[in-house]
Amino acid sequence: MRRRTMTVGLPGLLLALLLVGCAGPQRLAAPAPGGDPGHPAAPALNEPLRERVIQYWEARMRGDLLATYQLHEPAFRRAVTFAAFSQGRGATPTLAYEILDERVEGDMAFVLVTKQSTVKHQQLIKPVQPRWTESEEQWIRVEGAWYRRFRFPMGNPYPPIDWDAMTAERQRATDGEARP
Repeated sequence: MRRRTMTVGLPGLLLALLLVGCAGPQRLAAPAPGGDPGHPAAPALNEPLRERVIQYWEARMRGDLLATYQLHEPAFRRAVTFAAFSQGRGATPTLAYEILDERVEGDMAFVLVTKQSTVKHQQLIKPVQPRWTESEEQWIRVEGAWYRRFRFPMGNPYPPIDWDAMTAERQRATDGEARP
């Protein structure tokens, strides 16, 4: 008995995968309103939010850890140093992304993003094929600027901190030391 294999499309598929892998980082532009009638236009993002989301993902594609760190909410940056943030980063480079949707609820925003990434590590024998994943990000507006909320992939190892109470406690301690 002879087994049938699909050979006609296989070379084309391999060539397409090769070209996608060689294309390098790219941002997929959303279709312009009134563009292709068969493809609905992407929803318009809140402009300041859109700029921050694009800044974040462009920095991720460049591998700019400092820029991505600075685009995370201030409370996270107070709890996690840049050195701690940068540990373990860079093993999953982002090759491309697309902003699919957004929802703003007061000072919170939920942005749906699809991204293409792979895994790179010196101990990997074979390269990992890039794949697309979709996730919803949380963004928070602090003093008029949008920041990405950091979500730990496996639970939050840092206990919640009341920064206002901590600042007040430090101030009381400082005031107590200043008295004769």
